[in-house]
Parts: sequence; C-alpha cells; structure tokens
Amino acid sequence: MSQTADGPSLIDKLRSFERTTAQGLSSMWGLVLDHLSEKHAKAAGSWAVEQEGGVGRTSDGILVTSKELVMQVLLNADGNYTIEGYQARMNQSIGLIYLGMDWGPEYVKQSTRSNEAIGKVTRREAFERALKETRAALAALPDPGAFDIQEISDVVFAALCNYWFDIPDGEFVRAGGFRLANVLPPGRCPGDYTPPSGYIVHPDPDVLLTFLGQRTGQILREAVGKFVAARRASGNPPLGSITKALFEEFPNSPGDDDLLARTIVGVMMGALPTINGNLVTIVKTWQKTATLLALQAKLKSSTEPDEFVRAHEVIEQPMQETMQMTPTPDALWRMAVKDHTLGTTHPVQVHAGDKIYLSVVRATQEDLGNGITDVHPLFGGNRSVSPHPTHACPGFEMGFGILLGVVYGVVDWRPKTSGG
Repeated sequence: MSQTADGPSLIDKLRSFERTTAQGLSSMWGLVLDHLSEKHAKAAGSWAVEQEGGVGRTSDGILVTSKELVMQVLLNADGNYTIEGYQARMNQSIGLIYLGMDWGPEYVKQSTRSNEAIGKVTRREAFERALKETRAALAALPDPGAFDIQEISDVVFAALCNYWFDIPDGEFVRAGGFRLANVLPPGRCPGDYTPPSGYIVHPDPDVLLTFLGQRTGQILREAVGKFVAARRASGNPPLGSITKALFEEFPNSPGDDDLLARTIVGVMMGALPTINGNLVTIVKTWQKTATLLALQAKLKSSTEPDEFVRAHEVIEQPMQETMQMTPTPDALWRMAVKDHTLGTTHPVQVHAGDKIYLSVVRATQEDLGNGITDVHPLFGGNRSVSPHPTHACPGFEMGFGILLGVVYGVVDWRPKTSGG
C-alpha cells in the first residue's frame, strides 16, 4: 500500500507507531484481539443455534447444525456444493491453490504429491518430534511461573515447520508469533498463517480480519516466493520432507515457482491455525479447571514406559472431548450450485447461489452429548474412509500427533522451583 492524497496509509501509520513504543504496540494488539474475539463470539453464537431438523434458512443463507447434514455437505456426493467461493478471498491473500478447488483434473494435478507427502508423516513420528520441541521450549523458559501456552506454541511450531518445510528459514521468513507488526514484512512463522486462514475459512470475516488476512497472506506469498527463488538459484534444495517433495513436483520456471510458493504457504496455512487454535483452547481450558492437575496425577501414576502409548491412554480422550466442546474451526462454509432439498425431518429448499453455513461446533457437541468421540469434522472429514470429502485433511495423523505431543509435553512438565 502507498500513501494517498488523503494522508499516510494504515501501513505507514503502523510502522510509525511501532517505532514509537513497544508498549503501545502491545496494548493496541490487545485491542485488536479483543475486537476479533468479540466479533467471532457473536458469530459463533449464531452458528450454535439449534435448527429444527438440523438445517434452517436464515437471513444470511442456510445454517446446517446436525452432524449428519454437516458431513453430508462436506462429502458433497451429489455435487450440490462448491468450495470455490474461497477463490476470491485466496486471490486477495496467499493466491489460488488446490485448497480452493473442487475435485477435477487441476485439483488432482496440484494436490496429489502434496497430499502424499503430508500423509507419510505418522502420528507417532509427529508426536515424538512435537514432544521433543515442546520440552526444549519449556526448558528454555526464563520464568516457569510465567508460562504462556501461546508463546510455547509459537516456539514449537516454528521448529516443527522448519523441520518439515524449511520455513522459517531466518532470512525471508523469520520465527515468531502474531503481533500487530506482522502487517509489515518480513514474513513470520507461525504467526502470519492464522489471519489468512481465518479470512478465507471464516464464513463472514469482518473488515479487520479481512485486512489482516489479506495483508499477511500477501507478505507470506512474497516471502516464500523469495525463499523458493533463492533455493532454486543456489542449487540448495530444501531438506524438509514435505517441501522437498513439492520442489520435486514443480519444474524450475517462474510461473511454477509462484505456484510452488503459494502451495507451500497454503499447505502450512491449512494445518497451523487448526492445530494451534485447538492446542491453546485445550491447555487454557484445563488450566482453569482441575483437569490439568488430575491428568498430571494420572501420568505420574502410569507405569506405561512408552510415552506415545501413555499419551494415548491418559491424554487423548479428554483432549478430544475438549476439542469437541470448543472446536477450531467452529464453522465452515460452502456455496450451493444446484437447487435441491437438504434434510429429511424438516427439509429446506436450497437454491443455487445460497451460502451454506456449516456449524462444526454444533456437530461436534452433538456427538459429545451422545457419547461419541470424533474430531474429524474439525479437519473437514475423515480421509481414511471411502468415500471421503475432497478436502478432508490428508495430514490428520500428522496434525493429531503434533497436538497430542505438545499437550502431553505440557501436562507432563514438572518445572523446577527456585528452591528445588
């Protein structure tokens, strides 16, 4: 953005503000977070309203609240819906990749190698790597009493992304969480990945989320583009298994390099916000209740020597229940492309062009109330079954393993006191 005749642009004002006072920057970012949280809470409240028969028409479109119908829309067996409404937002942010495409030749061409590379990371491998990085981050805390899960998450995810994606590389993309200064280059990982995700996936992003999602997405696209060009030019290919596979998939040409950069950004964006959002919610929820202490006691009394198995036995079930109660994301959206009827008990006539609001939170809470453990709605469906939704996460095992590893590491943490 450049200055206009009306005066300095928002970017210029933010740059000046950042130079003026770090404390002010922190305070302003707090206001931004409060604004986003309040707006999202109001929207989420409307998505959580139970619809008779699991579906209903509202002034904004079609609200789907039952687990069965949410999964029916995601599966899209009859081709009634499209995800391509995402494309206009993607083009204003990270750029278009297969995450905004319906099933077809171009989707298959762009997604196959990427999905294969992501799917090769097992739950155990992800767990062990995440646990290692979590323990390193906790051990480095100067004051254990000042533990903040978001700060730990930022450190851990930067390390994990560098391991699998070679990003942050310290030059074009730096390690760091999200601050107001992220609307200025350079790109930061993992911090810059959440706003674009929220902007694209959130059914109705407001003006602030739109600005942040567009701006940080553009910064990431440019920064990762420079990373790709530098690695190509130096003959120094990435070492991370996922980025390495993507480099091998795309030829060395300017057009494909931009698509490669967009794909790297998009793949990371597809994973980081969901894992981070659920992680922060889980730990903060447990900190406010007796859950954290109770699970620490269970881990302490466990005689299972394999930490992966111990995490499965002690941590996994309550972790999933918390995810079902307060999921990230709590809503998704699609557009209808055909006139059709949705639902059976109180069916709704859907028209082409209708916006479909999918209440993930209602779907997961429905299961929770019925004693069913299933967090796949948070990941767009279960890719291990057939048929499955086109956009069911190919990295579910990897993502779940990371989440389990970090949560286990936090619960198992025994900080040393000053006298101990």
